[in-house]
Amino acid sequence: MESLPLIDLRPLRDGSDPYAVADALDAACTDLGFFVVTGHGLDPDLRAATMEQARHFFALPFEEKMDIAIAKSTCHSGYVPPKTETLDPTVGADGKEAFDITTDRAADHPEVIAGTPLHGPAQWPASLMPGFKSVADEYAKACLDINAHLMRGLALALGLDADAFVPMFTDPLASLRMLHYPPVPVGDTALGIAPHTDYGSLTLLAQDDIGGLQVAARGGGWIDVVTPPDALIVNLGDMIARWTNHRYVSTRHRVLNPTHGHRYSLPYFVTPDYHAVIEAIPTCVEPGAEPIHPPIGAGEYLQSRFEATHAYLGAPTDGQIDKHTVLVSK
Repeated sequence: MESLPLIDLRPLRDGSDPYAVADALDAACTDLGFFVVTGHGLDPDLRAATMEQARHFFALPFEEKMDIAIAKSTCHSGYVPPKTETLDPTVGADGKEAFDITTDRAADHPEVIAGTPLHGPAQWPASLMPGFKSVADEYAKACLDINAHLMRGLALALGLDADAFVPMFTDPLASLRMLHYPPVPVGDTALGIAPHTDYGSLTLLAQDDIGGLQVAARGGGWIDVVTPPDALIVNLGDMIARWTNHRYVSTRHRVLNPTHGHRYSLPYFVTPDYHAVIEAIPTCVEPGAEPIHPPIGAGEYLQSRFEATHAYLGAPTDGQIDKHTVLVSK
C-alpha cells in the first residue's frame, strides 16, 4: 500500500541541515507533489482550537451562516453552502460545506483602494466574534510562517537562492478554508470533494482522524492519506507546476464523504501576490525548448479558477441550493 513521503522540517527551520530537507522535498515534489511534514512548528493547541472553532461555525443555523455567504463578499470570503462548488463537472457539485477566510484587508489598504480583485474585508460570523477571529488570525499567521520555510526549501531544491521566492509573497492571496463533510449512509457513492488539483502554490492541510482524503497514485488508483498526530499534509498547486515547467507536479486528489461521523479539515491555501507573474523558471526549461505555459498573473489565474468552479461566479451547479438562493442577498 502506497503512502505519502514523511519529511521532518526541523533541519530546514533551524538551519542545521537545510539541504537534506531540500533533497527530500525535491524527491517528493517530482514524484507525487504530496507529502506529510512534521517539525513544522504549528502549536498543537492552536490547531485543536482552530478545529474546534470550525465545529462551532458549522453548527450555526443555516440562516446565520448564509448571512455571510461568499456571494456577498468582494474578495471571495465567506460561507459556501453544499452543492454550490463544482470542481469536476463530470462528477457534479461537491457535498461539503465550507467557510473561506481570506486575508482581512481594510478599506484603506492600497490594493483595496485600487479596486484590485480578491482584496477586501473578510466576512466573520457575528455570533462567534471575537474569539473566532483571533484564533483564525493566529492560525493563518502560523501557516504563513510554515509556507515561508517550505518555499525556501523548494528554492534550494531548484538550485536557486534560498530567498528567490520571497519577493512573490509580500502580500499573498492566502486563505484559511474550514471544511465540513456531514456523514452519509453506507453505500452512498457521492463525493465530498471531486477530483481536482489546487490552484495556488502550496496547500497546508490539517485534518481530523475520520479519513477520506485520497491522492491519485502515479500508477493508477488512489492513495488513502493517513497522518501521524499533529502532522500536516502539504501539496503543490498549479502555480508551482507552472513555475517549474512541470518538473514538480500538482496532483489530483479527492475526499470521500464519511459514513461514520462528521469530517472536519483545515486547508490553508497560499497563492503569491496578486500581481506576481507566474512563468517557468529558466533552469526548468530544456535549452532550445519553449515553456509549457505562457506567463500569467497569479491573481488572474486564481480568479479564473474560482469563476470556473463557484456557482455565485457563474459556474454550473446541480445544487440542492440553487444559484438564486446563494445570490439573493448579494
